[in-house]
Amino acid sequence: MQESVCLTEAMTGRSSPDPLRYAFDRKTGAHSGGGNTSVPPDQSLQVWNDLMSRKGEGKRAAYFHIPFCKTKCSYCGFFQNTTRSKLVDNFVNQLVLDIERTAQTENAQSTPIHAVYFGGGTPTDLEPQQIQRLGEVIHRNLPLTNDCEITFESRFNGLTDEKISAIVDAGFNRVSLGVQTFDTFIRRKMSRIDSQEFLLDRLEKLTATDQLATVVDLIFGLPYQTMESWMKDLEMMVQTGIDGVDLYQLILMGHTRMAQSIAKGSMPQPAGISEKSDMFSAAVEYLDQQHFRRLSVSHWGKGSRERNVYNHLAKSGADMLCFGSGAGGKIDGHGIMLNRTLDGYGEAIERHQKPIMGISRPHSLYKALYAAAAAFDLGYLDLKKMDQAGFSFSEHCQPLFQAWENNGLAIRKGNFIDLTLAGQFWAINMNQGLHDYVVQFSKLSTILNKQTATAA
Repeated sequence: MQESVCLTEAMTGRSSPDPLRYAFDRKTGAHSGGGNTSVPPDQSLQVWNDLMSRKGEGKRAAYFHIPFCKTKCSYCGFFQNTTRSKLVDNFVNQLVLDIERTAQTENAQSTPIHAVYFGGGTPTDLEPQQIQRLGEVIHRNLPLTNDCEITFESRFNGLTDEKISAIVDAGFNRVSLGVQTFDTFIRRKMSRIDSQEFLLDRLEKLTATDQLATVVDLIFGLPYQTMESWMKDLEMMVQTGIDGVDLYQLILMGHTRMAQSIAKGSMPQPAGISEKSDMFSAAVEYLDQQHFRRLSVSHWGKGSRERNVYNHLAKSGADMLCFGSGAGGKIDGHGIMLNRTLDGYGEAIERHQKPIMGISRPHSLYKALYAAAAAFDLGYLDLKKMDQAGFSFSEHCQPLFQAWENNGLAIRKGNFIDLTLAGQFWAINMNQGLHDYVVQFSKLSTILNKQTATAA
């Protein structure tokens, strides 16, 4: 190429003696991406029907959104509906129809589903009989693999012994719980009402079933949190004997109650990047000492039960069937979002239609971009494998890779680029940088090809 992509600091990070703290100013977001184009609303259903008439490819997942919560956590930006029994009853009936109808399509039946995830909201607000009913409907209608990872996302409040039994009886084999912190004081400041003692009791009950991979989320960088309290969270997590843990840094969303409280001065500022990077580094070292297996840059497992299948498929851009109000999915690179209002969702179900709120078409290089996202999730880039996704990373991205190495974010080892500890901490930023680099390279290539054709 006669022209090259202009490298920016947002792509490369900055040169610093301490890249863990200073390579970037802040984390760009929870996920990387961009470049999709919206399908006109009046065409969305037709696009959906066309997509579902094709056979699926590769490993796939299914996501079920239960859009109810009894309370709204102060840091949450995704709250939809307050739990009311009649609303939940109606929704479950509609969800069953959504599952049964979608399952009749060519796409849904064409290839096996390797992971199922019940999220929200919180599925814990379902009654035991509703949990069992939905589990039976899913097993009866969808082509699940024999080793399908079937996750039930739960909050602790309302997780009764009866619901735990229903989760097992319904065929779930994994439970994911948002601990965030075991510290009772900090939890209640975040509107998480259950105490440390209650959390430990429920985790003990879950592990005692010997039927479920039990996984928790922990957040670092919370207001009131110190390095000492963070390390206590990690130590307590290890002592519970659970199977896996996700570590997330707090990303403060401006419209949340937490952000508003901080702005008003009624809650202290959360940790800055320097403190968060120290917490991340300490956690990586501690979990390594405890011989947890590193399954991704943010996820660890203990023993053989935890596999982290759904999370990796989601970050890899795998096809994902979606069900329930507010659910998001993906088919052949197209982003799918279902209606976020209960009324809109229910009305579409009554019309025997998939309740589509919006669909986006992917970038022409979406397979390559998702191959990169999958690599960043694992903490290393296998260039030989990534090159097979329709774009020669190893040929075209050398300037960016060299800049990462110069800035202490990665180490080149033949066909592999391993992220350093700093690179693992800033993986989302680096993934976004590579995404933007590839998109710009593609645009330049198109322009130059047109110029060459015109000259000829």
